[in-house]
Amino acid sequence: GKWMYYVDDGLLVPNVTDKATLVHIARMVANAYQPTDSETWENLGDRWDAHDSFGWAEDGIRGHVFADADNTTVVVAIKGTSSTFFLGGGSETSARDKFNDNRLFSCCCAYVDFTWATVCDCHMTGSKCNATCLQDAMNDETSDNYFFAAAQIFMDVVTQYPRANIVFAGHSLGGAVAGLLGITFGLPAVGIEAPGDRMASKRLHLPVPPAGAAGRVPLFHVGHTADPVYMGVCSGRTSTCYYAGYAMESRCHNGQQLVFDTVAQRGWRVDMRHHRINEVIYLALEPWGVTDPEERMPTLEPEDKDCVDCGLWKFVYEDSPQ
Repeated sequence: GKWMYYVDDGLLVPNVTDKATLVHIARMVANAYQPTDSETWENLGDRWDAHDSFGWAEDGIRGHVFADADNTTVVVAIKGTSSTFFLGGGSETSARDKFNDNRLFSCCCAYVDFTWATVCDCHMTGSKCNATCLQDAMNDETSDNYFFAAAQIFMDVVTQYPRANIVFAGHSLGGAVAGLLGITFGLPAVGIEAPGDRMASKRLHLPVPPAGAAGRVPLFHVGHTADPVYMGVCSGRTSTCYYAGYAMESRCHNGQQLVFDTVAQRGWRVDMRHHRINEVIYLALEPWGVTDPEERMPTLEPEDKDCVDCGLWKFVYEDSPQ
């Protein structure tokens, strides 16, 4: 449970290119899906403890706050989507999780075709969307947006641990929310198999760094190439996301990416089953480089500069000509 760190601009940043550190963070993230007395709780070793939990009495955002032995590093681990579709099993949070997935990662309020129930009323006609309406809907703090709930949890954690180095972490939806918190508060964040978060951060008016400065932000998106959610290919009428009612249309990530090429190096096929956190830990991360010396840890790279979200949509601002 001992992490590798580096210091960047006064911040103590976990070194996600160190496999043991990364796997340990992934175990914390897996624990965010379950109560502390669960039989499948991941052992984090003697150095770390779940000091606090949040959201377990409600049907919204959930997770745990982990701290090391002397409270110098505190990790806010945020649960991702609970759904039988995502194979993590459904829970009482499933409906709100789905609402947040469709709010944060769809092009226009989860309007995919006329059969879909939308999460806001910004669709105009065809592939035209009211961008002003979208931003207003996203920034409505009363609308069950997990980002605002998580920001409040962070405020509580800072009060409780005023001198600690705080790290945000999460899987899937939880990883995207962790990333949004990281760029908001300027703190390290690790998202594992998170959908693209750049589009949501722009709509929330968060302080996104310019493309050339992505490497200077301690925001890390870890994923592998056989996960359709992380790769941004779980959209369209033939996708599994479409059939389950999830409009996971975003592709582009903020910060830096650590991409494990399981398709080229392991021969995996792109499949939703490869998205779940336990499979990521035990079939991708832990065995990486153990049996095949050619499997080296990937290097951190910024998102492809040509990455575009929702390129087929036209976004219209209310004060601009139609």
